[in-house]
Amino acid sequence: MKKALRVVLPFISLLTSLAGTEARAAAEALPIYNFDIFCRKLSGGDFAKDVKCGEQEGAAYSTLEKIWASVPEQRKVECHNVAYDADSGAGSYALHLRCIEKGK
Repeated sequence: MKKALRVVLPFISLLTSLAGTEARAAAEALPIYNFDIFCRKLSGGDFAKDVKCGEQEGAAYSTLEKIWASVPEQRKVECHNVAYDADSGAGSYALHLRCIEKGK
């Protein structure tokens, strides 16, 4: 499942970016992030660190799915802006989750 997400998510992220709906999508539904770019940059090419980062991203995604409906819309957008880099296309569910948790 994680491998499938790592393959599918970049394409969905690209489609979302092309549509220009990142902020609106962040408020309405859980955003789709390309965390591969984020993890590769963070790991510096270390495979074990890259895998661990991917696992953490998957766990954060699962947590966000569970709490998403209870998060205020404004906080969703604010945290999306923290977790997503439009220039590189990188995004992080772990950063988004930490941002939401800080705001509680």
